[in-house]
Amino acid sequence: MIVFKAEKELKNFSYSVSFSSDSQITALFAPSGSGKTLTLQMIAGLQKPDRGEIEVNRKTFFSSKRGINLPPQKRNVGYLFQDYALFPHMTVKENILFADRDEKLFREIVGLLEIENILNKFPGQISGGQKQRVALARALMRRPEVLLLDEPFSALHREMRENLYGELLSIVKRFNQRAVLVTHDFEEVLRLSEKVVVFEEGRNVQEGEPEEVFLKPKTVKIAKLLGHRNFLKGRVAETGEQFAVVELKGNVKLKLRRRVPLKAGEKVTVSVLPMSAAFSPAGESNRVDVLVKRIEKRGNFLYLKVELAGEEVELHLPVSLTPNYILEEGKRTTLHLSADQICAIKEEE
Repeated sequence: MIVFKAEKELKNFSYSVSFSSDSQITALFAPSGSGKTLTLQMIAGLQKPDRGEIEVNRKTFFSSKRGINLPPQKRNVGYLFQDYALFPHMTVKENILFADRDEKLFREIVGLLEIENILNKFPGQISGGQKQRVALARALMRRPEVLLLDEPFSALHREMRENLYGELLSIVKRFNQRAVLVTHDFEEVLRLSEKVVVFEEGRNVQEGEPEEVFLKPKTVKIAKLLGHRNFLKGRVAETGEQFAVVELKGNVKLKLRRRVPLKAGEKVTVSVLPMSAAFSPAGESNRVDVLVKRIEKRGNFLYLKVELAGEEVELHLPVSLTPNYILEEGKRTTLHLSADQICAIKEEE
């Protein structure tokens, strides 16, 4: 269990964050400059809050009320930095054993991370992905109370990231390891974490299970941070137990999954997720007539810009589902939008 509550005043930046998590991997998500890395530094003891309480696995790291501030070496955290922070003059084996010389644990971790063949090499002789594995191995050798991961995959290409995601999940499960992951990639959040805390300008503004947070953003600003990109203003026309209907400009009505309390007549912003589109109905969906403004093929998907309710909306369609379907720029077409992939965001007061 991680219990974190801290306040700190810095030059041109005010920080006040409070959250708790019993999840194995907790993600801190936000763009750069929001206070995510500062949070890791406070857990590690590299930064001291002005006020607050920090507790990991029932061990108090910091308490302004009780006058507790454990030094970093007594907190027993494993810290994985963005730049790996390996010692260039030491071999891979020496880097890993620097934390602890337990040979049995060393062999187990090295085997799990599949780095036996580079143990005698120096950091300058191995790839970025290998450096990441070495840094992770060194952090695990400490048998840490918590593993702190500061955007560890940001410098790696997608295929390498995918491989390391799987390895990290296996290791966390194998060692029953608690971890805090800092990232600005929400796909990474969905892939790895059980809980996400969304930061905005030194504040935590939303938290919960990643999929729930993604589909229930509290504000348009948070939705944009999460990667939502299509926003349409409307008014609630009907509400039911599971679904609601929102009327947009031009008398366009969209049915959507009701995930937040809604009242008839209430103003809302509708977020239409790009993957909501299909050529045929599936489950609860909306049949809409749209003007195709632009078509772009990217890998296995068609990226469409269409006009819906007087606004430009981006939709993604799998190429495999459109082999015989003719789409033309400047022409109208009919699409179906899944109600489960449309979110209602209540107007901010």
